[in-house]
Amino acid sequence: MEAEQILEQFEKYCSVLKRVIGTPAAERLANSLGDRLAISPRGLTEDTGGSPGGLVDFSLKVASTAKTLSVNFGETKSLVKVSLLHELGRVGGLESGTDLYLIQDSDWHRDKLGQIYKYNEDCPKMNAAHRTLWLLSHLGVDLTREEWLAINVGQGMHLPENQFYANSLNPVAAGLLAARLVVLHGKHT
Repeated sequence: MEAEQILEQFEKYCSVLKRVIGTPAAERLANSLGDRLAISPRGLTEDTGGSPGGLVDFSLKVASTAKTLSVNFGETKSLVKVSLLHELGRVGGLESGTDLYLIQDSDWHRDKLGQIYKYNEDCPKMNAAHRTLWLLSHLGVDLTREEWLAINVGQGMHLPENQFYANSLNPVAAGLLAARLVVLHGKHT
């Protein structure tokens, strides 16, 4: 994405975020993470969103798809909210120098594995969902129990830590997982 597109996507993200979490919380989030969130990749490679702005782009696609799917799952506002926020932890920590992803400096990793980014060893170790929930708590973003659970299991039911919830997903969690699958398989709206 070009710089202009990244800025446009980020402005759209912030605008929708204000509607679902309120202006004060959205402004705290934008002031704390701002440029880092705007340019954050979602993964290490192009296939996993490894490009500047990849995280916001993916989150907007999931939110758009979740809004469409909400006719089946209800809870439109909560679905859009968790869709925008569920991977926020991929930005990294709040402190300077704790971005989760850094530009890959190894030619071998770039050429052989297609890794445009690498993990930052100075970023405190947490999975994406737990870091997301910590960031949201720290930034004063209120979540219902259903929204919290949706973000917690949002990385997929294939993960061992999420299997406990497999037979008892609430509509918000089920809707988020469905929207993610649609986007990950390239069928987003």
